[in-house]
Amino acid sequence: MSSLKFVVSSLDIIAANAGRNKQLTELVQQALAAIEKNDHQLPDPEIVFAPLQLATKSGTIPLATTALDCIGKLISYSSFSAPSNRAPSQDGAEQQAQQAPLIERAIDTICDCFQGETTPVEIQLQIVKSLLAAVLNDKIVVHGAGLLKAVRQVYNVFLLSRSTANQQVAQGTLTQMVGTVFERVKTRLHMKEARQNLGKLKRSQSSLTVDRQDDQASSLGNGGEGEETEAPTPLEESNGGPKLTLKDLEHRKSFDDSNLGDGPTMVTQIKPAKRPTRSVSEQSIADSAQEETAELLDAEDEVYIRDAYLVFRSFCNLSTKVLPPDQLYDLRGQPMRSKLISLHLIHTLLNNSITVFTSPLCTITNTKNNEPTNFLQAIKYYLCLSITRNGASSVDRVFDVCCEIFWLMLKYMRAPFKKEIEVFLNEIYLALLARRNAPLSQKLTFVGVLKRFCEDPRALVETYLNYDCDRNVDNIFQTIIEDLSKFATSPVNVSVIQEQQYEDGHSKYSSSGEWQVRNVLPPPLSVAHITTHHDNDSEIPKEYVMKRVALDSLVESLRSLVNWSQPGRPDSNAANGEVDRRQSSDELRYSIDPSAADSSSRLETPVLPSTPVIDDDPDQLEKEKARKTAKTNAIKAFNFKPKNGIKVLLREGFIPSDKPEDIARFLRTEDRLDKAQIGEYLGEGDQKNIDIMHAFVDTMDFTKKRFVDALREFLQSFRLPGEAQKIDRFMLKFANRYITGNPNAFANADTAYVLAYSVILLNTDLHSSKIVKHMSKADFIKNNRGINENADLPDEYLLGIYDDIANDEIVLKSEREAAAAAGTLPTQATGLAAGLGQAFSNVGRDLQREAYVQQSEEISLRSEQLFRDLYRSQRKNAEKAGSKFIPATSFKHVGPMFDVAWMSYFSALSSQTQKTHNLEVNKLCLEGMKLATKIACLFDLATPREAFISALKNTANLNNPEAMQAKNVEALKVILELGQTEGNLLKRSWKDVLLCISQLDRLQLISGGVDESTVPDVSKARFVPPSRTDTTNSRRSTASSRKHRPRSHTGPQGVSMEIALESRSDEVIKSVDRIFTNTANLSGEAIVHFARALTEVSWDEIKVSGSNDSPRTYSLQKIVEISYYNMTRVRFEWTHIWDVLGEHFNRVGCHINTNIVFFALDSLRQLSMRFMEIEELAGFKFQKDFLKPFEHVMSNSSDITVKDMILRCLIQMIQARGENIRSGWRTMFGVFTVAARDPHESIVNLAYENVTHVYKTRFGVVISQGAFTDLIVCLTEFSKNMKYQKKSLQAMETLKSIIPKMLKTPECPLSQKSNTAASPTEPVKSPGQQNKTSVEEGFWFPVLFAFHDVLMTGEDLEVRSNALNYFFEALLRYGGDFPSDFWDILWRQQLYPIFMVLRSRPEMSNVLNHEELSVWLSTTMIQALRNMITLFTHYFDALEYMLDRFLELLALCICQENDTIARIGSNCLQQLILQNVTKFTTEHWAKIVGAFCELFERTTAYQLFTATAINSTASLSPPPNGLELGGPLSPPAEANPMDEKSLRINGSENNGYISESDSHFSQANGADSDSLRTPTAATSSATVPPSPLTPQLEEFKPNTSLQQQPVVVTAARRRFFNRIISRCVLQLLMIETVNELFSNDAVYAQIPSSELLRLMALLKKSFLFAKRFNADKDLRMRLWREGFMKQPPNLLKQESGSAATYVSILFRMFGDTAPERQGSKADVESALVPLCQDIIRGYISLEEESQHRNIVAWRPVVVDVLEGYAAFPREGFANHIRNFYPLVVELLGKELGGDLRTALLLVLRRVGEVGLGIEGMTSPANGRGSVDDRDRRGSTLSVISFGPRASPSMDNMSDDPSSRVMGRA
Repeated sequence: MSSLKFVVSSLDIIAANAGRNKQLTELVQQALAAIEKNDHQLPDPEIVFAPLQLATKSGTIPLATTALDCIGKLISYSSFSAPSNRAPSQDGAEQQAQQAPLIERAIDTICDCFQGETTPVEIQLQIVKSLLAAVLNDKIVVHGAGLLKAVRQVYNVFLLSRSTANQQVAQGTLTQMVGTVFERVKTRLHMKEARQNLGKLKRSQSSLTVDRQDDQASSLGNGGEGEETEAPTPLEESNGGPKLTLKDLEHRKSFDDSNLGDGPTMVTQIKPAKRPTRSVSEQSIADSAQEETAELLDAEDEVYIRDAYLVFRSFCNLSTKVLPPDQLYDLRGQPMRSKLISLHLIHTLLNNSITVFTSPLCTITNTKNNEPTNFLQAIKYYLCLSITRNGASSVDRVFDVCCEIFWLMLKYMRAPFKKEIEVFLNEIYLALLARRNAPLSQKLTFVGVLKRFCEDPRALVETYLNYDCDRNVDNIFQTIIEDLSKFATSPVNVSVIQEQQYEDGHSKYSSSGEWQVRNVLPPPLSVAHITTHHDNDSEIPKEYVMKRVALDSLVESLRSLVNWSQPGRPDSNAANGEVDRRQSSDELRYSIDPSAADSSSRLETPVLPSTPVIDDDPDQLEKEKARKTAKTNAIKAFNFKPKNGIKVLLREGFIPSDKPEDIARFLRTEDRLDKAQIGEYLGEGDQKNIDIMHAFVDTMDFTKKRFVDALREFLQSFRLPGEAQKIDRFMLKFANRYITGNPNAFANADTAYVLAYSVILLNTDLHSSKIVKHMSKADFIKNNRGINENADLPDEYLLGIYDDIANDEIVLKSEREAAAAAGTLPTQATGLAAGLGQAFSNVGRDLQREAYVQQSEEISLRSEQLFRDLYRSQRKNAEKAGSKFIPATSFKHVGPMFDVAWMSYFSALSSQTQKTHNLEVNKLCLEGMKLATKIACLFDLATPREAFISALKNTANLNNPEAMQAKNVEALKVILELGQTEGNLLKRSWKDVLLCISQLDRLQLISGGVDESTVPDVSKARFVPPSRTDTTNSRRSTASSRKHRPRSHTGPQGVSMEIALESRSDEVIKSVDRIFTNTANLSGEAIVHFARALTEVSWDEIKVSGSNDSPRTYSLQKIVEISYYNMTRVRFEWTHIWDVLGEHFNRVGCHINTNIVFFALDSLRQLSMRFMEIEELAGFKFQKDFLKPFEHVMSNSSDITVKDMILRCLIQMIQARGENIRSGWRTMFGVFTVAARDPHESIVNLAYENVTHVYKTRFGVVISQGAFTDLIVCLTEFSKNMKYQKKSLQAMETLKSIIPKMLKTPECPLSQKSNTAASPTEPVKSPGQQNKTSVEEGFWFPVLFAFHDVLMTGEDLEVRSNALNYFFEALLRYGGDFPSDFWDILWRQQLYPIFMVLRSRPEMSNVLNHEELSVWLSTTMIQALRNMITLFTHYFDALEYMLDRFLELLALCICQENDTIARIGSNCLQQLILQNVTKFTTEHWAKIVGAFCELFERTTAYQLFTATAINSTASLSPPPNGLELGGPLSPPAEANPMDEKSLRINGSENNGYISESDSHFSQANGADSDSLRTPTAATSSATVPPSPLTPQLEEFKPNTSLQQQPVVVTAARRRFFNRIISRCVLQLLMIETVNELFSNDAVYAQIPSSELLRLMALLKKSFLFAKRFNADKDLRMRLWREGFMKQPPNLLKQESGSAATYVSILFRMFGDTAPERQGSKADVESALVPLCQDIIRGYISLEEESQHRNIVAWRPVVVDVLEGYAAFPREGFANHIRNFYPLVVELLGKELGGDLRTALLLVLRRVGEVGLGIEGMTSPANGRGSVDDRDRRGSTLSVISFGPRASPSMDNMSDDPSSRVMGRA
């Protein structure tokens, strides 16, 4: 009934004011009558509407307002939605089609009342109210054209009304209308989601599978928001394909916009109607009955969504109108207000209804292909076009609202707008920040947007993933951070008052994020209010505001990164994780949607999906980023030096190959390359560069292009170089390419070439400011006469070119844009004349504003073109997967993000902390540095972590207490907080934290009244003169303290009271204590870093205060504290900790300040006692390690009090914790070992007493803990103490007593071996031994080595003698149980090393000059060598396999230059053979003879034949091992054939033998062939004197000794000569040894014949060698002249001695009747007889006057030969009478001695008996019937017996021992 009352009252008012309008009066009366007739309800709406409609047209205000008000109320009461009650006529359907629906006509009626700005104000207001009522009706919802008409009319009222009040009402109404449209869509979407969720429950399993796939597809299309529900079934058919194509501009516009915009007015009714829907064009009534289908509901949803689409599109179109400059700045003008209201409504809709845009359920049917399309895709084109046209506007109001729209796009629509956002940022917003002439207000606005961006963690991470990790896109995240850093560090002049004003109003700037949580409304845009938009903070410089906002943004971005990385923090447990999750949800609710329903979908910490997102692969993305960075660096290299850049690009694979085509294609397509560098590279004259340039030009297509346009395109691709030759090559190729594409353009390519040159010259001439008189058109035409094959080009054509160049200079676009961005020149340079004209016209103009307006227009045009190209390319590639958006899910991205941007953060934050005095700014920067440090720690980025921590340390300024301020204390607190929260991750940065704590302690001391000079600053440790020994952290420590300066302090009173109180506050003290107590919770790796840093700081404290009486030990005390805190750690971790702490105690314990040392030792003792309370299991060695510092300090300290304290500490430990000591025994014995070497008797006695006490009481424990060896080493050192012989002898006796005690101690396995028949090589697994160490190695070896060590290094003779005796006594007594493996070890490491001194020539030469040599030889060497022979003999069966080693050892002795050692070796060799002669087998004899072969070879003086040819001392270097004793003692390969067969070559064949001997001197023959070629045969040189008539005797140079100048022999050459002489002496010794050995019948009887014959071959070779040398008189004379000896040398004794021994043994073999000897008798005879003849002949040829020495030497040999021949058997004697008898007769002519005469008589008698048959000539009565072998041997020995010989050192030439070896000529 209420509705009837307002209708009746309205009709009454209309009737009263109708006046003369009869029609109106009639209609009113009809309506009233109808109402009366229908008492309880309204009559037909048409009857009521007719008078109301007519009243609105009357033009009178009362009628119109009353009618409009009534219409509005009727619409509100849904009266006009019902169809008419009139009975339809026959053509009712036709009429119905012709007549519009009542609701539409009602709205038209209301709208028609507005007649522009002349409409009365009251009517305007009523129009707005009525339309609002029509649109807001929730029961009858108006759609389509009616809705748009209502919105448009309210918009017109807002724009055209002259009433400010009406403008405001219209603006509010308009906002409410469009908001309602989108709110209805949101409601429908929620209902649709509920329907789908209900449908899910009813679907089968197969349907669910499909749903999941579609859900994934839709979530990807929506930026990866998995929380949205999947699209409905119709969307499944599209399968995501059409969505990509709809990004295209034309395709998007292919929505049937005309049908949508002009569609019919439709009504949807909430309550069900009784009548069916007559026509869709008339109305669409939703049926809410249960049987209504989902298709109908979806169709109804489509209607609502289409309304939203039409409304949004309308405002986008309104906002894109381009305004002329005169309207651009008129904010009150209708065009500007229209643009502003449109943009604000776009922003309001996006902000308040973002779900409509982002929901995948919100779809609209494409009328072209009838497929559903996402709402966002549908409006994308219009939205982008709106931002493109207005985003770069020079009007701040327009720019601001566009920024807000862009922010919403960036925040909520990153995924679908991925490419668009890139364009907006690069082309508009980031470019704005880079332009110098851009308004500060706009920059500030966008920086405010960036601040919100930085507050959104997901937005930051996804920006990095999708742009910075995309190699085809610029780095947006990095650029944003760099720009913010640049603004944050820009210098700004601002007063303290202005800073305070900013801080007071800071909430206005800092709360920018709060608005996004609430719905927003457009600001008042009425004419009266629109110009009141001012900055109330104009007194604060905008530069400062921007600086602060940028700084805030940087800190917020760091906070966002920390929040995003929260899941990666190891200390994030469930408790605090829950709090963080809640906070993140509150802070970032707006990250997805302002509505509470969607706020929980995204948190600040990444929620990992149940299945990993394939796109978000941190490792793969990091590779992509690295690849992109590599390409960027390569491009930078090219822009710096092109050749190097091309090499890098090829090496990294960015250019596929070095083919010119590939390089040219890259140069053409890569935009970031410097055009100037491209020109320089292509212009090079190398053929390769020319080929690349040709390929580069060939990539351009000039077909059907005007010449100037083609030239412009050509010159845009690179900058033309300046050299004429380079330009010429470019122009030639351009002309060729142009004619190729346009063959009919000119006569030939020459024309194009000349014309191109001419155009370039014209361009330079017209646009260069340096040219005064410019080229005229006539000049240009004249310059180009006859260039077209002697014909002219048309003048009109040339004039056209001239005008084109004059109006538009050919200039690189990149250079023009860069200059415009820098604000250095107008965007288009148009020549000098134009420039002058512009200068005159600039008076009174805002040039910067105009330039910026022009740039803004260009940016808009360029951006729009980029979008068109983007959509076009996306349409072409629609079938391909476009640039997929990567949603962020992993926290791992934060590390790489921070790594690329940390320098920007650091430069901004660190510089501000140093420069600012504003505490709030300082706190902000410190907060940022704390956050940055947390990120660097979490991702183990060492360089940034150290940089930020170092900057914080420098900011704390603790090294200058007087200058400290409040901000320094804040920095200190941040450092302490980081020390508590990031302890596990600080690593090497702990040094800076602990350094600050140490400096804080110093500050507390100073503020407490301590004199500052007594507490040096620890940071000055690097200025202490002694260089640091520990340089492991030198780089970091240098970097972290680079900014310190040595300061002069004024005194303790300089610290302010505020700072003093703050430094002693509970907060600071507790923070420090918490850092040290929390070390117990650090990880195993972190505690090691902490310990290392603490020791470094402690050492720095000691360095700076070590000279004071009270040195600083703060950190040293803390080391003890943390050791107690961490006592419960596992031993594995403690081992690594103690590696650090122990090394520190080592250094501290060796300090010169005893106070420090005593403190350190006492700390060590306390810690050790604590450690020993914990039982150590077998096999561990931690006790050994933590006691090591005692040993180190003991070794390196010279203070007796320190040493005494160390010993007493150990004694106390043994007494108090002796039962718990395990591996610690080893270190303790190490300490006692060091004490054993001490020069102070008290230390030695104290140590020895304790060692013997432990030995007597805990010997079994020592063995079981593996310290047996350490005990032995300790006693060994006592034995070697030369200062206290008594203690040494006592220690030796203790060592001796260990052997029987060891064999009886149960813990020793040897005691078990002695009782059980265990295997001798059974391994011992005692705690101290390794698993594979045998029992003997574990116990016998140390004891024996102790004796060996004293024997070798002891300096006391008695002690050394005892050691030698005990050593071999132990071996002889206990060696029978040793296995062969252990004998090998003993030989290698103990027995053979006794004689190693013989191998080292430098050591021997040094020893030779000392008196100790004779003592060592007599007491040690000789006895040891004899004991070795005794040992070998005693254990022959066990050691026989070592025979070759003993022989090698004896050979080593024999081959020494020292005569005594050589003779000892020779004697021992004889003893070895004689004592074991009956035990040797054939193999043994082979080794023995092989040793003799080696000895003879080594002692043969081959150098005699080469000594005169060596002139340079460089070749005289001595052999490394004595006389070349490096080879094995087995017979060499060439000696193997030297068996008995070699004895056949003799006598008549001896020329051949000598030639074989000559082969050993082939090198010498080559050196001096003339001198060595003459004596080719020993026989010829010996028997045939040189003839005086030979041609070689034409010598005129005097060669007598009287005429020879004294020879100067260098020391090196003298040593060389002496070594040769030593070889000769040793060769004689070997001959003597062989002779003496074979004088023993047992040796002769045991040696096999084959080996005996090998020995004979050696003697024969020695004989022939000496004989050859003696025969070479020239060589001997040359040696004499060279200073070799004081007289010409010869080898007479060697020749005669070897011959005598050789002949003696051969005679014995020949007469031996043993079967083995008989087998070689023929060979012996064939060798013996020619040799004997040769000896006799040689003796006969000797001249008695001049060769008396030779005669004396050879006479006994001849006697032996004659006697031996006389003793031949009859048959053998008879066979050789013919050879011997002539020689005997010749001998009768020589001077005969008694022995020779007797021998001749024997031969002659035998000749008579055998040859002449005279019996009785050799009867026994004569006593000469046979020659006794012993006599023959005696005569031989007489030949080669020598007296005692001194060492042939030859350093002192006063005694010439060579005279005993070598006779005179």
